[in-house]
Amino acid sequence: MSDVTETSEQRAAFSSFAREVEPRLRRALVAAFGPEIGTDAAAEAMAIGWEQWTVVSSRSNPTGYLWGIGRNVARKSFGGRRLFPSPDPKQEPWIEPALPAAVEDLTENQRAAVLLVHGFQWTYREVAEILGVSKSTVQSHDERGMAKLRAALGVEQ
Repeated sequence: MSDVTETSEQRAAFSSFAREVEPRLRRALVAAFGPEIGTDAAAEAMAIGWEQWTVVSSRSNPTGYLWGIGRNVARKSFGGRRLFPSPDPKQEPWIEPALPAAVEDLTENQRAAVLLVHGFQWTYREVAEILGVSKSTVQSHDERGMAKLRAALGVEQ
């Protein structure tokens, strides 16, 4: 096979993969690290995915592999910044004012599970696939995260 054909086929394969995976990867990283950091981390992970496509495409879970890359990028750029803005106290909030801080207090995995399952209506299977873990692990992160949120917000089940 010629290099031109191989490159063209690789480009087509990556393009198809990227159309399917990038929106989900971005949502997962935004859920775990906030909109600014998550969006940047997803873009960086997809760029690395393109550069390393032969390695990425040979993985058993290429989406989970890119999640790991994006998570590492996000962790490096986090620098103690707030993930989610607090509501403006001068305006009536459209969310519970204590919610952003309570969400930030969750672990990365709890935050990703809770926001993807309850905010984006993903199934445990979908979250497990992108995080590269089992469905039962996602369920545990979700249950623990929701328990922490309820406790922080003084909400009974």
